[in-house]
Amino acid sequence: MRLFFKNISNLSDEELMNLYIVKGNDKYIEELYKRYSSKLLGYFFRMLQGDIAKSQDLLQDLFLKVIEKKHQFDTSKKFYTWVFTVANNLCKSDFRKLENRSKVYDYPIEKTPVTYDANLFDKKEFKVALKKGVNKLSHVHKVAFILRYNEGFSIKEIAQIVEVSEGTIKSRLYYATQNVSQYIKEFSPINESQVFKIN
Repeated sequence: MRLFFKNISNLSDEELMNLYIVKGNDKYIEELYKRYSSKLLGYFFRMLQGDIAKSQDLLQDLFLKVIEKKHQFDTSKKFYTWVFTVANNLCKSDFRKLENRSKVYDYPIEKTPVTYDANLFDKKEFKVALKKGVNKLSHVHKVAFILRYNEGFSIKEIAQIVEVSEGTIKSRLYYATQNVSQYIKEFSPINESQVFKIN
């Protein structure tokens, strides 16, 4: 009988989730955790401005939600998009808690004059400036920016994840890239155009 058993690593995300819903065997959720934990931890890390402890907590919360809400998953749709929707909702809840405690994102932009040799593009400094710019964005703009440029989701997928129209996502991305660009404008515009591609 085991001759016809399909190796678990060869199953699609959707097949794994369907089997987990039907059979409730932990091995299916463990395989999904193995596939997505690093990527989701990276997403939380970027969204939470480098707070690794909180990122790890949210990752655990996320998979608890996946287990609790398994029957809400539509097996005809992508697990990838669904799990990021859950992740986005966790970030949104965390952001609201922070916002209620204090206006943590409401600090002024520091204008530090920096000069760079146009011929010597310093990737490390560029990344620092880019990260600073992203961290200054409002929550909704930061979500759109990270899902597009760090996670590689299409505009259509981002719209599904955050449950708004594609036009709204395009608008948020435009706003986000305009604001982030202020932090990296001292660098070569060639490099900036490689970072932001809205299409």
